[in-house]
Order: sequence, then structure tokens, then C-alpha cells
Amino acid sequence: MKRVLVIAYYWPPSGGGGVQRWLKFTKYFPEHGWKPVVFVPEGAMYPVLDASLEADVDDRLEVWRGPIVEPAGWLDALKGGNPSGRLGAASGGPTTEGDAEGGSWLKWVRGNLFIPDSRMLWIKPSIRRLKRLLAQHPVDVMVSTGPPHSTHMIALGLKRAYPNLPWVADFRDPWSDMDYLEDFQLTARSRRRHLDLEMQVVSAADRIVVTAPSAAQSVTKKPLPTLDFEEALAGKCNTVWIPNGFDRADGFDRADGFDVTTSPSEGPLVLGFFGALYGSRNAPGLWEAIRQWNSQREARPLHIKFYGTLDPSVEADISSILPDEAWARCGSVPHDSVAQHMGMCHGLVMLQNNNPTGQRTIPGKAFEYLAAERPLVVAGALNSDLERLVQSWGCDMCAMDDVAGFLRQLERVSLGQTPQADSRIFQRDVLSQQFARLLDSLMS
Repeated sequence: MKRVLVIAYYWPPSGGGGVQRWLKFTKYFPEHGWKPVVFVPEGAMYPVLDASLEADVDDRLEVWRGPIVEPAGWLDALKGGNPSGRLGAASGGPTTEGDAEGGSWLKWVRGNLFIPDSRMLWIKPSIRRLKRLLAQHPVDVMVSTGPPHSTHMIALGLKRAYPNLPWVADFRDPWSDMDYLEDFQLTARSRRRHLDLEMQVVSAADRIVVTAPSAAQSVTKKPLPTLDFEEALAGKCNTVWIPNGFDRADGFDRADGFDVTTSPSEGPLVLGFFGALYGSRNAPGLWEAIRQWNSQREARPLHIKFYGTLDPSVEADISSILPDEAWARCGSVPHDSVAQHMGMCHGLVMLQNNNPTGQRTIPGKAFEYLAAERPLVVAGALNSDLERLVQSWGCDMCAMDDVAGFLRQLERVSLGQTPQADSRIFQRDVLSQQFARLLDSLMS
């Protein structure tokens, strides 16, 4: 088998959406002629843990680890908080009680002294370690996946040492114009530094992969390319879109018992939001639409459940509009039970960042929502990749404060109108085959 080195930060026992893309690619790559070798940190301070994801790590998978020191942990200790996975995530306000007093200068320190991110101290030791390992255990191709973009800097160092080693830089999110950088109060010099490092990576990588079409323009700083996959295989362009997806083995396969009729036939209609809900994803129009819907005596009442992290400022807005019986905070659930919880919902809510970043990113959860075969309620920045995607599925999308738009979508939930799209093209095994073809093209 050909060998591919994957440089990643997020890896089980880390939870959240960032870990799943390459956990699944490495799971299915051997079926397509590629043996993955994964390099990940040892002793990382992951903000979310999910032991259920370790079931997808094959015992035979070759995993290399390098010790990591994370200044973010020191900063969290200074402000008396827990490891902060959402510090600087376009929160629109303090994400923890400690951020309001003393948190601002800590964000400035983190944003301006640790570039490209707070994992920067992992870069040079990892390059040295990987040079020693590659001398004894060579690979055919390497892939770096970020954020954090320190992973790309590790790959850049290896590319300079091994210029003939093909390199794919996988951008799960944009870099220099990502919204969370606004929270860090970057100086002009820091912004230039981010842009310079980004351009070094883009110039040196043999292929650039993005998870949303418009992210290609954001990362390369060039007019939006065609992103034609066959042209990328032929070497006529070096940027390609390979989206996130869903794994049937995570509970979405009817053959394994997934039932699309499990939502209760009596009681309130249940809406489910899965993921992180912070300031730039706040949807006051939806909270008001649910309130108005429930004021209609002839309508079946609505109840919304939040699975994942809920920012205190957003929770305050929700509780100021909706009575307690209309919503519930359910916390995080293991990923192997997500499909079961989605199956108990009558509709699924997808809220994307209401800013320019939201226009060029697609939530990874979108594809599991599609696989769940439930009506969708979608909102965020309009004229976006997400809007174009859900419209291709026959769904609507509205602005965060559009009460009338939300009421129209809630009507579709009550009627059971599900997306009209073939979800098979977004299966993780299908996307892994696509990515493997991209790696094959670099070999030829």
C-alpha cells in the first residue's frame, strides 16, 4: 500500500466536529489503496472529549505522537477558567464569566503573541521529530489539516526538507480572515503575519483542499476558481472542494436499524439543534417565531432542544423570549448516540455564523442532518455557500432576525417536508475514495 502521512491536532479522545473529518478519511483510506500514518499531539488540552470516537481508530493504524505545550492552558489558568475551546470564536460577547474581567488582555496576548495559534510551540519540535521518523519510515504523500494552522506550518517545514514529497493542505476553515481573529484585537503587524504564513503554505502546497467552495477564494486570495475535481486530478488547477459528510456506521444506516419514523406522534413538535451555539449564531428571529407559533392554540406546540455548548449570552436571550417549557439545554452527547437523538426530533435547526465567515463555510453537521431525513430550519448569512447548498436540497434559509422566514420553515416542519437530495454523495466512504483519487494523481 502507498503511505500517506496525516498531520492533525484533533484526534480521539478529542470530541467535536474538527476531529471527525480525518478520523473518517483514515478509517476508509485502506479500502482505496492508502495506508494512513497519523501524527498527532501527545498531551493536548482538548476542550471537548468524546471517548466513543475511539471506536473508529483501527488497532492497526500507525499513530505517531509528539509532546505539545499549549500556552492557551496557561492563559485559562490565569483567568481561573477551564480549557477554552471557544475563546475568540466570534462569540459576540464574553464566553465565560472570567472573560468580562481581565479576559480582554488575555485574548490580546493569545492573538498577538501566539501566531498562527496557541499551538505554535508544537511546530519546531514536531518538524525535528518527523524528520527522524520519515528517515526510517518514508511516506509517499503528506496531508496537513487545520485549524489549528500550526499543522500546516509543520508540513511546510517538512516540505522544505523534502521538496519532492507531495503535500496536500486541507483547510477545514479559512485562515487569515476567519471571524474569531476579530476577538483577538490583532495589530496590523499580527494580521500581516497571518497573511504571510497563509501565503507561504498556499504557495508551497501541491494541492489545496477546502470544505466550502468560497473558502478557496478566501485561502488563495485569488478569484474563485472552478474547483473542478477532474481538472485537479489532471493538474490543471491546484484547489479542490471536498466537503465534509456523514458516516452511515454512526447510526444513519437503515440496514443497521436507523428508523426515520421514531419521532413522537403525540405531544409537542421537537426541534433539535446540535453543535456549538455562540453569539454569531444567535437567532432571535427563531426564538420569537417559536413563541408566536406556540401562542396559536390550534397549532401543535413546538419545543426546541439544544445539544452541545450553549453560550451564556445566547441562553439569556432564549430565556428572555421563550418560557421554560418551550426549550431545554441537553448538553453534549457522545457522537455514537447523535443519530438516535436526531431521530427523536421532528425538525433539525442549523444556524451558521452570521458574518462573512459564515458565507464561506458549511457546518459539518449539515450532512448528518441530511442523512437524518428530517425537515430543516436553516439561518445565517445569506448569499452563502450554505444557502446555495440547502436550496439545492429543496430547503429554505433565512436571516437570523427574520421571524416570518422562520415561521414559513416551521410550517414545513409541521408538514414533515424533508430535504429532497441524494445523501449518498456525502457518505464518508464515498468522499474518502474521492480524496484517495486526489492522492493518486499526485503520485502520477
